[in-house]
Amino acid sequence: MRRFVASVCLVGLLAGLLVGLPRGRADDLSDPLGYPGSYGDTAPSAPPPRRADEPQVPAGLDPVRAPEFAKDPTGLLVWHREPAPAAPCDLNLVDPAWMGPGELAYRLAEHRRGCSRDHTRAFRSEFLGRLWVAGDYLLWATSPQRLPALVTASPAGTPPDAIGILGGPGTSVLFGDTDAVGPMRSGGRLRAGYWWDPRQEQGIEAGWFGLTNATTAGVFTATGGDPWLARPFVDATTGLPAAIVVPPPGTLPDDPALLAQQIAARQSAVFSGVDVLYRHGLACDRFHRRWLVGGYRFLMLDDTLGITQVADIGSGTPDGLPSSAFTATDGFRTLNRFNGGDIGIIERWWRDRTSLQLTGRMAFGASAISNQVAGETVTTSTTASPDGPQTLVTGRTPGGLLAQPTNMGRRDDAVFAVVGEFGALVDYALWAQCRLSLGYTFLWWSDVGRAAALVDPQVNPSQFGGGELVGPEVPGRRFTTTDFWAQGVSIGLEYQF
Repeated sequence: MRRFVASVCLVGLLAGLLVGLPRGRADDLSDPLGYPGSYGDTAPSAPPPRRADEPQVPAGLDPVRAPEFAKDPTGLLVWHREPAPAAPCDLNLVDPAWMGPGELAYRLAEHRRGCSRDHTRAFRSEFLGRLWVAGDYLLWATSPQRLPALVTASPAGTPPDAIGILGGPGTSVLFGDTDAVGPMRSGGRLRAGYWWDPRQEQGIEAGWFGLTNATTAGVFTATGGDPWLARPFVDATTGLPAAIVVPPPGTLPDDPALLAQQIAARQSAVFSGVDVLYRHGLACDRFHRRWLVGGYRFLMLDDTLGITQVADIGSGTPDGLPSSAFTATDGFRTLNRFNGGDIGIIERWWRDRTSLQLTGRMAFGASAISNQVAGETVTTSTTASPDGPQTLVTGRTPGGLLAQPTNMGRRDDAVFAVVGEFGALVDYALWAQCRLSLGYTFLWWSDVGRAAALVDPQVNPSQFGGGELVGPEVPGRRFTTTDFWAQGVSIGLEYQF
């Protein structure tokens, strides 16, 4: 009981001393509601509110703020230590020295959330109070690439030497001979940063984004030559258009009813990136920031193109056995990786609960481009046995149709490249620490390799089926670059701890 009485007396004594303390340095920390402070405002006729270092509740000392903050006005601006409000809903504690312009504009807004949703710094960690995170849903498109004619069809009854030939009577293109667009597709973006100072003038941040696969695909099947499916090319020995119906060493059967065909083609692109930036404040007004940003940027574009042709020739028996299948596969891939230094400007304005941000950045570095071409032809035979049909591989040779020993393999190159980005974003403060955003981004990459550019339509047929090359060495290895862009809208949330 004596300890309790002594405590009450001590609290009363300290409260009396605190009320009688001179204002000292705390006068320079008043809020921006029109009272003198660090922003040089002139004093109004109304008396100033209680300072942050004064008792905020009738019972004496502030029960929330640490004792050294409650008694010592100079303790308010200790490095990485913030003044805690007297209560979770103390909206009158508006100190621009301890909050960013977004939170400051929100607290001065005429319309804002009530105390039940208005989280304040009473619950913020001294260190995590500088941390912010943001997540966005992306809806972006990417630049297209031109695909050559890869799959053709001819109607039943077409002469064998005219099946699938480009420009021939009745020939239609089923896949290729068009632009493979990068359609609008979903993606995600995550960013996190840390401010070195509470006014958010200097800081560091890191981000990642990625898009789902942009895919163009088709699977085509036919039986009995109705219709005929084929793979077109240009015969390098004659310079004339040609086509393959059955991958060599197979040949077209005399009876079309014995032939079952399937051709699958697929083009896919994956795009993602990572960056790390340092923000340095160039202009730091009350509700405006201009940051000079610099750091590191990484981008990756993985582009693939694959075609698989299967021709199954049966014997005409009721169960279709024995039969032989010929499978030719072509694969083309370019893996692009950009590494470079990034520099730019981020400009942001706040007004009440809204803000507008514009971003312009340029990165200079190198595109490392890895080109890979692979192909194979596999022959199998299926026969009947007491245990059921058995399939054995009877042959395996390098090269499909457009991928042959003359162009297969891997090639690595590096070229100087530039990446530019422009972004615009508007957001709305749901409450002081959480903002809902809507944005647009355009990103341009000067030099990338695309899988379709690796395809050489000229082929020397002497290589088919593992044959020895006689004549021109085609298809040849190709290396070309083009530019690449990605653009779209985003919707997301940003949270300041």
